Amino acid sequence: MAGLRGCLAILVIGVLVVLAHARVVNAQTRTLASIWYRGKPAGVPRQMDLDAIALAGFSAVTWPMVQVDGAMELRRMAESAELQVVIRSEPFPLTIESALRPDTYVDILVPQTPVPQYPTLMWRAVAHGARVISFDIGAADGNALLDQAGRPASWVAPVSAVARDLVRHATMVDVLTAGPAVRVEPQAPGLDVTLLDARRSWVLIATNLSPTGTPPADTYAYLPRPVLPAEWLNLLDGSTIAMLRRPTDVRWHVVLGPGDVRVYVIGKIEG
Repeated sequence: MAGLRGCLAILVIGVLVVLAHARVVNAQTRTLASIWYRGKPAGVPRQMDLDAIALAGFSAVTWPMVQVDGAMELRRMAESAELQVVIRSEPFPLTIESALRPDTYVDILVPQTPVPQYPTLMWRAVAHGARVISFDIGAADGNALLDQAGRPASWVAPVSAVARDLVRHATMVDVLTAGPAVRVEPQAPGLDVTLLDARRSWVLIATNLSPTGTPPADTYAYLPRPVLPAEWLNLLDGSTIAMLRRPTDVRWHVVLGPGDVRVYVIGKIEG
């Protein structure tokens, strides 16, 4: 009988791992802002925590593989809160350098990353193909949204803003693929300008992760035709820019301060 119970336990755990893996595969089709969540106490999910995470604008929670026993209950609660569930073994810190070549799943370690960098790091990672960006406060349990005094943690607001933008523009962001290369001259340290194809639109994501206090990047980005020089819309603040039409390309005068990010979009004209 003991042997039978052991076999059944192994079978159940195996099924949970398969379900968890399937959930991860599904998550890859969307661009998600997530929080590493470990339950309270550890391994035991709470509906109130998941509801709070969803209310803050996040679209997913990342659950440790070692706590797979709680995955089924977590999934049930997450569906009620309209959250995706991502199962991961451990976080891998995203850095300024690795954001230029991220994996599908990336992690921002809150205690080790300056708060002003969060939006810029997130958009840079998205520009280079990241699909799930998980924030890890390092807490052993709880939803990590509050500080030790019970007030909203300082890191939550800037991340929530980007999380909501990813959801608001999901029909565009979720289909982004690499576009033609952008030439930047002269080179500006910390600046990245990436052109992306959103099927019916071009998307341009510019980020500056140079150190705080350094002068703004002031340079030129050259976009290949058939990219249009007409007015581009900034999805983050509603402002517009126009670019200079040239015989073989389009030129944009880039002025971007440290920690700044721009996400511009323009429709394509077919034929």
